[in-house]
Amino acid sequence: MVAIASYLGLSRTELQDRVQSGGSLADVAEAQGKSVSGLKDVILSQQRTTLDSNTTLSSDDGEAAVEQMRSRIDPMLNATHTPGEGMGMGSGVGMHSGAGMGVGMGLGMART
Repeated sequence: MVAIASYLGLSRTELQDRVQSGGSLADVAEAQGKSVSGLKDVILSQQRTTLDSNTTLSSDDGEAAVEQMRSRIDPMLNATHTPGEGMGMGSGVGMHSGAGMGVGMGLGMART
């Protein structure tokens, strides 16, 4: 959430407050004069960076996870939530061979 808040010119707390008061991430971006496509780029770039640092994933698996996120990002950006409700997004990739291994990545926010 830090990268998203930074792109939007907000603190993490300000972003949480706006989303938890019923706004979607897309609404917040537009209110801040930022493009929703730029917001998508920030989220996908952050996911790619996280996956690239994971040495247990092949580059193909990392790319598959980014593509999965890309295919699911619009509903996440347009979702609204009732006040006090948590919000999050996530994507995961798993491989199974013998004992198997997998990795997942999520992005979420909740008021604490």
